[in-house]
Amino acid sequence: MNLDERLTTTLRDRAGGDVDPAPIVAHARRRGQRIRLRRRAVAGAALCAVLLAVAAVVPWRQAPDAPAAPEVAALALPVSPDVAGALGDPDKVGAEWGTVHFAVGDLLDGAEYATWSTRPGIESVQILRRATFTLAATADKLDGAASQLESAGRPGAPVAVAVGGRPGTARADAGPAGGQTLWSVRWQPVGTLWARLDVYAGGADEATAAAARVSFDAAYRCVVPFELSKLPAGAQIQGCSLTLGARGGFAEGALMIGDYGRWLTIRAERTPPGMDAVTGDLAAGPYRVARAGDGLLEMLVQPCLVDLFLTDRGSGYTEQDGLLVLGGYAPVQDLDLDRPGSW
Repeated sequence: MNLDERLTTTLRDRAGGDVDPAPIVAHARRRGQRIRLRRRAVAGAALCAVLLAVAAVVPWRQAPDAPAAPEVAALALPVSPDVAGALGDPDKVGAEWGTVHFAVGDLLDGAEYATWSTRPGIESVQILRRATFTLAATADKLDGAASQLESAGRPGAPVAVAVGGRPGTARADAGPAGGQTLWSVRWQPVGTLWARLDVYAGGADEATAAAARVSFDAAYRCVVPFELSKLPAGAQIQGCSLTLGARGGFAEGALMIGDYGRWLTIRAERTPPGMDAVTGDLAAGPYRVARAGDGLLEMLVQPCLVDLFLTDRGSGYTEQDGLLVLGGYAPVQDLDLDRPGSW
Protein backbone atom coordinates (compact mmCIF):
# COMPACT_ATOMS: atom_id res chain seq x y z
CA MET A 1 0.00 0.00 0.00
CA ASN A 2 1.11 3.57 -0.56
CA LEU A 3 0.98 6.22 2.17
CA ASP A 4 -2.48 7.55 1.31
CA GLU A 5 -3.96 4.04 1.13
CA ARG A 6 -2.51 3.06 4.51
CA LEU A 7 -3.72 6.25 6.18
CA THR A 8 -7.16 5.83 4.63
CA THR A 9 -7.41 2.30 6.03
CA THR A 10 -6.33 3.47 9.49
CA LEU A 11 -8.71 6.42 9.58
CA ARG A 12 -11.65 4.49 8.15
CA ASP A 13 -11.13 1.93 10.91
CA ARG A 14 -11.24 4.61 13.60
CA ALA A 15 -14.06 6.68 12.14
CA GLY A 16 -16.30 3.95 10.80
CA GLY A 17 -16.60 5.53 7.34
CA ASP A 18 -14.72 6.86 4.35
CA VAL A 19 -12.10 9.48 5.11
CA ASP A 20 -9.73 11.73 3.22
CA PRO A 21 -6.11 11.40 4.42
CA ALA A 22 -4.78 14.26 2.28
CA PRO A 23 -4.95 16.99 4.98
CA ILE A 24 -3.12 14.77 7.48
CA VAL A 25 -0.44 13.75 4.98
CA ALA A 26 0.13 17.35 3.96
CA HIS A 27 0.23 18.48 7.57
CA ALA A 28 2.77 15.79 8.50
CA ARG A 29 4.99 16.74 5.56
CA ARG A 30 4.86 20.44 6.40
CA ARG A 31 5.66 19.68 10.02
CA GLY A 32 8.61 17.51 9.05
CA GLN A 33 9.99 20.12 6.70
CA ARG A 34 9.63 22.84 9.32
CA ILE A 35 11.53 20.83 11.89
CA ARG A 36 14.25 19.81 9.43
CA LEU A 37 14.82 23.42 8.48
CA ARG A 38 15.36 24.24 12.13
CA ARG A 39 17.86 21.35 12.30
CA ARG A 40 16.29 20.16 15.50
CA ALA A 41 15.59 16.64 16.64
CA VAL A 42 12.16 15.39 15.73
CA ALA A 43 10.24 14.56 18.88
CA GLY A 44 6.73 13.86 20.10
CA ALA A 45 3.54 12.99 18.33
CA ALA A 46 4.33 14.32 14.86
CA LEU A 47 7.14 11.81 14.58
CA CYS A 48 5.05 9.04 16.09
CA ALA A 49 2.15 9.66 13.69
CA VAL A 50 4.45 9.48 10.68
CA LEU A 51 6.23 6.39 11.98
CA LEU A 52 2.94 4.62 12.61
CA ALA A 53 1.94 5.22 9.00
CA VAL A 54 5.11 4.66 7.00
CA ALA A 55 7.94 3.10 9.03
CA ALA A 56 9.44 -0.23 7.99
CA VAL A 57 8.51 -3.08 10.27
CA VAL A 58 11.14 -4.63 12.52
CA PRO A 59 11.08 -8.12 14.10
CA TRP A 60 9.21 -8.62 17.36
CA ARG A 61 12.33 -9.71 19.24
CA GLN A 62 15.14 -7.29 19.88
CA ALA A 63 18.47 -8.03 18.28
CA PRO A 64 21.14 -9.23 20.76
CA ASP A 65 23.13 -6.03 20.38
CA ALA A 66 20.13 -3.71 20.82
CA PRO A 67 20.21 -1.22 23.68
CA ALA A 68 18.54 -2.13 26.94
CA ALA A 69 14.75 -2.04 26.83
CA PRO A 70 13.21 1.16 28.26
CA GLU A 71 10.88 1.01 31.22
CA VAL A 72 7.55 -0.57 30.32
CA ALA A 73 5.87 1.76 32.80
CA ALA A 74 6.58 4.74 30.55
CA LEU A 75 4.27 3.27 27.89
CA ALA A 76 1.51 2.05 30.20
CA LEU A 77 -1.67 3.96 31.00
CA PRO A 78 -2.35 5.18 34.54
CA VAL A 79 -4.51 2.82 36.57
CA SER A 80 -8.18 3.66 37.06
CA PRO A 81 -8.72 2.73 40.69
CA ASP A 82 -11.94 1.05 41.76
CA VAL A 83 -12.98 0.46 38.12
CA ALA A 84 -13.36 -3.11 36.93
CA GLY A 85 -11.51 -4.50 33.94
CA ALA A 86 -13.15 -6.42 31.12
CA LEU A 87 -13.41 -9.56 33.25
CA GLY A 88 -15.40 -7.76 35.93
CA ASP A 89 -17.57 -5.58 33.68
CA PRO A 90 -17.48 -6.68 30.02
CA ASP A 91 -20.45 -4.48 29.09
CA LYS A 92 -18.34 -1.35 29.65
CA VAL A 93 -15.78 -2.23 26.95
CA GLY A 94 -15.97 0.39 24.22
CA ALA A 95 -18.67 2.26 26.12
CA GLU A 96 -16.50 4.62 28.19
CA TRP A 97 -14.23 6.82 26.10
CA GLY A 98 -11.89 7.55 29.00
CA THR A 99 -11.32 3.95 30.09
CA VAL A 100 -9.32 1.01 28.72
CA HIS A 101 -10.32 -2.33 30.24
CA PHE A 102 -7.17 -4.37 29.57
CA ALA A 103 -3.37 -4.30 29.88
CA VAL A 104 -0.69 -5.85 27.70
CA GLY A 105 2.08 -6.13 30.28
CA ASP A 106 5.52 -7.02 28.95
CA LEU A 107 4.36 -6.88 25.33
CA LEU A 108 5.43 -3.24 25.70
CA ASP A 109 8.96 -4.30 26.62
CA GLY A 110 11.51 -2.73 24.28
CA ALA A 111 8.95 -0.71 22.30
CA GLU A 112 9.54 2.93 21.37
CA TYR A 113 5.93 4.15 21.26
CA ALA A 114 2.50 2.87 22.20
CA THR A 115 -0.80 4.43 21.15
CA TRP A 116 -3.81 3.63 23.31
CA SER A 117 -7.23 4.41 21.92
CA THR A 118 -10.93 4.06 22.56
CA ARG A 119 -13.92 4.54 20.29
CA PRO A 120 -17.48 3.22 20.35
CA GLY A 121 -17.34 -0.54 20.77
CA ILE A 122 -13.56 -0.84 20.51
CA GLU A 123 -10.46 -0.40 22.66
CA SER A 124 -6.95 -0.94 21.32
CA VAL A 125 -3.24 -0.37 21.66
CA GLN A 126 -0.78 -0.05 18.79
CA ILE A 127 2.77 -0.94 19.77
CA LEU A 128 4.86 0.73 17.14
CA ARG A 129 6.20 -1.69 14.51
CA ARG A 130 5.57 -4.65 16.81
CA ALA A 131 1.95 -5.49 17.58
CA THR A 132 -1.64 -4.30 17.73
CA PHE A 133 -4.13 -5.55 20.29
CA THR A 134 -7.85 -4.91 19.85
CA LEU A 135 -10.70 -5.63 22.27
CA ALA A 136 -14.20 -5.30 20.81
CA ALA A 137 -17.74 -5.48 22.08
CA THR A 138 -18.85 -7.60 19.11
CA ALA A 139 -17.35 -9.80 16.42
CA ASP A 140 -18.45 -7.30 13.76
CA LYS A 141 -16.55 -4.52 15.51
CA LEU A 142 -13.45 -6.68 15.67
CA ASP A 143 -13.75 -7.63 12.00
CA GLY A 144 -13.86 -3.97 11.05
CA ALA A 145 -10.65 -3.13 12.91
CA ALA A 146 -7.57 -3.19 10.67
CA SER A 147 -4.36 -4.69 12.04
CA GLN A 148 -2.34 -1.62 10.96
CA LEU A 149 0.78 -3.76 10.63
CA GLU A 150 2.55 -4.46 7.36
CA SER A 151 1.91 -7.81 5.71
CA ALA A 152 1.47 -9.41 2.33
CA GLY A 153 -2.31 -9.26 2.67
CA ARG A 154 -2.72 -12.98 1.99
CA PRO A 155 -3.65 -14.63 5.31
CA GLY A 156 -3.66 -18.40 5.47
CA ALA A 157 -6.29 -20.70 6.89
CA PRO A 158 -6.94 -20.35 10.63
CA VAL A 159 -5.64 -23.02 12.99
CA ALA A 160 -7.17 -23.86 16.36
CA VAL A 161 -5.31 -22.58 19.43
CA ALA A 162 -6.02 -21.96 23.11
CA VAL A 163 -5.38 -18.59 24.78
CA GLY A 164 -5.36 -18.78 28.55
CA GLY A 165 -7.45 -21.90 28.35
CA ARG A 166 -10.05 -20.35 26.05
CA PRO A 167 -10.48 -21.54 22.44
CA GLY A 168 -9.35 -19.34 19.61
CA THR A 169 -7.76 -19.31 16.18
CA ALA A 170 -4.48 -18.13 14.73
CA ARG A 171 -3.64 -17.41 11.13
CA ALA A 172 -0.42 -16.37 9.47
CA ASP A 173 0.28 -13.76 6.82
CA ALA A 174 3.67 -13.17 5.24
CA GLY A 175 5.37 -10.18 6.83
CA PRO A 176 7.49 -7.52 5.13
CA ALA A 177 10.59 -8.53 3.23
CA GLY A 178 13.16 -9.89 5.64
CA GLY A 179 10.78 -9.70 8.58
CA GLN A 180 8.88 -12.22 10.64
CA THR A 181 5.46 -13.56 9.83
CA LEU A 182 2.45 -11.54 10.97
CA TRP A 183 0.21 -13.71 13.11
CA SER A 184 -3.37 -12.82 14.09
CA VAL A 185 -4.66 -14.56 17.20
CA ARG A 186 -8.39 -14.23 17.80
CA TRP A 187 -10.38 -15.38 20.83
CA GLN A 188 -13.14 -14.49 23.29
CA PRO A 189 -11.56 -13.64 26.66
CA VAL A 190 -14.87 -13.20 28.48
CA GLY A 191 -18.59 -13.21 27.72
CA THR A 192 -19.46 -11.80 24.31
CA LEU A 193 -16.23 -9.82 23.97
CA TRP A 194 -13.81 -10.52 21.14
CA ALA A 195 -10.06 -9.96 21.15
CA ARG A 196 -7.33 -10.06 18.53
CA LEU A 197 -3.57 -9.74 18.81
CA ASP A 198 -1.70 -9.02 15.59
CA VAL A 199 1.97 -9.68 16.22
CA TYR A 200 5.15 -10.61 14.39
CA ALA A 201 6.14 -14.04 15.63
CA GLY A 202 8.03 -17.16 14.67
CA GLY A 203 5.00 -19.44 14.83
CA ALA A 204 1.53 -20.03 16.19
CA ASP A 205 2.83 -21.08 19.61
CA GLU A 206 4.86 -17.91 20.03
CA ALA A 207 1.97 -15.70 18.91
CA THR A 208 -0.48 -17.50 21.20
CA ALA A 209 1.87 -17.17 24.16
CA ALA A 210 2.05 -13.43 23.50
CA ALA A 211 -1.75 -13.21 23.41
CA ALA A 212 -1.96 -15.03 26.75
CA ARG A 213 0.02 -12.20 28.37
CA VAL A 214 -2.84 -9.74 27.82
CA SER A 215 -4.78 -9.26 31.07
CA PHE A 216 -8.35 -8.12 31.67
CA ASP A 217 -8.61 -7.81 35.43
CA ALA A 218 -8.04 -4.05 35.81
CA ALA A 219 -8.97 -0.78 34.10
CA TYR A 220 -6.80 2.13 33.01
CA ARG A 221 -7.34 5.77 32.12
CA CYS A 222 -7.03 7.12 28.58
CA VAL A 223 -6.05 10.68 29.45
CA VAL A 224 -5.20 13.83 27.53
CA PRO A 225 -3.42 16.94 28.83
CA PHE A 226 -6.34 19.27 28.19
CA GLU A 227 -10.00 19.90 28.98
CA LEU A 228 -12.81 21.09 26.71
CA SER A 229 -15.59 23.33 27.97
CA LYS A 230 -17.40 23.84 24.64
CA LEU A 231 -18.76 21.35 22.11
CA PRO A 232 -21.07 21.76 19.11
CA ALA A 233 -24.76 21.24 19.85
CA GLY A 234 -25.54 17.53 20.22
CA ALA A 235 -21.90 16.48 20.11
CA GLN A 236 -20.18 14.30 22.67
CA ILE A 237 -16.69 12.99 23.19
CA GLN A 238 -16.70 9.64 21.40
CA GLY A 239 -13.09 8.49 21.62
CA CYS A 240 -9.67 9.07 23.09
CA SER A 241 -6.14 8.48 21.87
CA LEU A 242 -2.91 8.78 23.84
CA THR A 243 0.57 8.15 22.45
CA LEU A 244 3.39 7.59 24.92
CA GLY A 245 7.09 7.28 24.19
CA ALA A 246 9.48 5.10 26.15
CA ARG A 247 12.08 7.86 26.39
CA GLY A 248 10.05 11.01 25.88
CA GLY A 249 6.89 10.30 27.86
CA PHE A 250 3.84 12.06 26.44
CA ALA A 251 3.89 12.39 22.67
CA GLU A 252 0.31 13.28 21.72
CA GLY A 253 -3.23 13.09 22.97
CA ALA A 254 -6.45 13.44 21.02
CA LEU A 255 -10.20 13.39 21.51
CA MET A 256 -12.70 12.40 18.82
CA ILE A 257 -15.89 14.44 19.02
CA GLY A 258 -19.12 13.78 17.17
CA ASP A 259 -22.78 12.92 17.04
CA TYR A 260 -22.39 9.59 15.16
CA GLY A 261 -22.96 11.37 11.86
CA ARG A 262 -20.29 14.07 12.01
CA TRP A 263 -16.79 13.96 13.44
CA LEU A 264 -13.90 16.21 14.34
CA THR A 265 -10.69 15.54 16.20
CA ILE A 266 -8.68 17.80 18.48
CA ARG A 267 -5.09 16.79 19.11
CA ALA A 268 -2.35 18.18 21.34
CA GLU A 269 1.35 17.37 21.03
CA ARG A 270 4.48 18.67 22.67
CA THR A 271 5.43 22.01 21.15
CA PRO A 272 8.16 21.39 18.55
CA PRO A 273 11.56 22.80 19.51
CA GLY A 274 11.97 26.42 18.42
CA MET A 275 8.27 27.15 17.98
CA ASP A 276 7.10 30.04 20.12
CA ALA A 277 4.00 31.31 18.32
CA VAL A 278 1.30 30.51 15.76
CA THR A 279 0.28 33.46 13.64
CA GLY A 280 -3.29 33.24 12.43
CA ASP A 281 -6.18 35.36 11.25
CA LEU A 282 -8.79 33.56 13.33
CA ALA A 283 -9.80 33.88 16.96
CA ALA A 284 -11.02 31.13 19.28
CA GLY A 285 -11.73 32.48 22.74
CA PRO A 286 -8.40 33.87 24.02
CA TYR A 287 -6.35 32.14 21.30
CA ARG A 288 -5.11 33.04 17.84
CA VAL A 289 -5.75 30.29 15.30
CA ALA A 290 -4.23 29.63 11.89
CA ARG A 291 -5.63 27.71 8.94
CA ALA A 292 -2.85 25.13 8.50
CA GLY A 293 -4.50 23.27 5.62
CA ASP A 294 -7.85 22.26 4.21
CA GLY A 295 -10.01 21.50 7.23
CA LEU A 296 -7.09 21.90 9.62
CA LEU A 297 -6.88 24.56 12.34
CA GLU A 298 -3.82 25.11 14.51
CA MET A 299 -2.95 27.10 17.62
CA LEU A 300 -0.23 27.19 20.26
CA VAL A 301 -1.20 26.87 23.92
CA GLN A 302 2.00 26.09 25.79
CA PRO A 303 3.26 23.52 26.41
CA CYS A 304 1.38 22.03 23.45
CA LEU A 305 0.75 22.64 19.79
CA VAL A 306 -2.95 22.02 19.18
CA ASP A 307 -4.48 20.84 15.91
CA LEU A 308 -8.15 20.43 15.06
CA PHE A 309 -9.11 18.27 12.08
CA LEU A 310 -12.47 18.83 10.45
CA THR A 311 -11.99 16.44 7.54
CA ASP A 312 -10.32 13.29 8.85
CA ARG A 313 -13.33 11.81 10.63
CA GLY A 314 -16.15 12.43 8.21
CA SER A 315 -17.85 15.66 7.24
CA GLY A 316 -20.45 18.07 8.50
CA TYR A 317 -18.79 20.25 11.11
CA THR A 318 -17.88 23.76 10.02
CA GLU A 319 -14.90 25.95 10.73
CA GLN A 320 -17.02 27.85 13.24
CA ASP A 321 -17.72 24.59 15.06
CA GLY A 322 -13.97 23.98 15.20
CA LEU A 323 -13.30 27.46 16.57
CA LEU A 324 -15.97 26.91 19.20
CA VAL A 325 -14.18 23.78 20.41
CA LEU A 326 -10.76 25.44 20.33
CA GLY A 327 -12.12 28.40 22.29
CA GLY A 328 -13.03 26.03 25.12
CA TYR A 329 -9.60 24.38 25.19
CA ALA A 330 -7.60 24.61 28.41
CA PRO A 331 -4.51 22.72 29.64
CA VAL A 332 -5.19 20.63 32.73
CA GLN A 333 -4.36 22.40 35.97
CA ASP A 334 -0.69 22.24 37.01
CA LEU A 335 0.09 20.36 33.81
CA ASP A 336 3.20 18.18 33.83
CA LEU A 337 3.60 16.42 30.49
CA ASP A 338 5.95 13.89 32.03
CA ARG A 339 3.32 12.65 34.49
CA PRO A 340 0.16 11.50 32.66
CA GLY A 341 -1.02 9.88 35.86
CA SER A 342 -1.46 13.34 37.39
CA TRP A 343 -3.86 14.62 34.70
